[in-house]
Amino acid sequence: MKKFFFASLFMFLCLISIDSTSLKAQFEEDLPQITTNDTLNYPIKTVWKSIKRAFFVKGTFSDPSTREPKLDENTNLYRGSIRSDFCVFASDPDTTADVLERYGRLPVIRGGKWIAGRVKYEFRVRELTEEQTTVSLVCGISGYEDAVTGSVHFWNSNGILDKEILELVRKLAADPETLNFKEDRMK
Repeated sequence: MKKFFFASLFMFLCLISIDSTSLKAQFEEDLPQITTNDTLNYPIKTVWKSIKRAFFVKGTFSDPSTREPKLDENTNLYRGSIRSDFCVFASDPDTTADVLERYGRLPVIRGGKWIAGRVKYEFRVRELTEEQTTVSLVCGISGYEDAVTGSVHFWNSNGILDKEILELVRKLAADPETLNFKEDRMK
């Protein structure tokens, strides 16, 4: 009886010592990071405000560390980088996995249950001329898996969210109200 008890105890200790978060070997290869580039026929100030307004429309704000575009002394043109806070786009546990799969390749976690999904947009904006601005965008997706790892996992977008927000930025840049937009975090 003692042998059975010690054997059971040994197996139990072995099982709890396995780190459930080290599932890297079971993940599929991540999609390469997609950078979406576009050139807009608007001044950099209009594009910048359009991006901030697009964040607001999507239900998020620009990252608090974001600064206004700066003048590049070498080229005498403005450039800047602007990131969003995380924007939750999936939160129903019954449909989150389906929504997340639409926008990127999920990490493979056997028996996993995805609870939430969010995206973070990162724009690099560069003035080409006074009336033309180039935009580069990278979207990072993350989701919270509850059943197996109990942690947040990150992966790259497949480009759908990128195209959606760039279309919104283009539409908002054409709207004259965009120049009057003020980001208000208190609302």
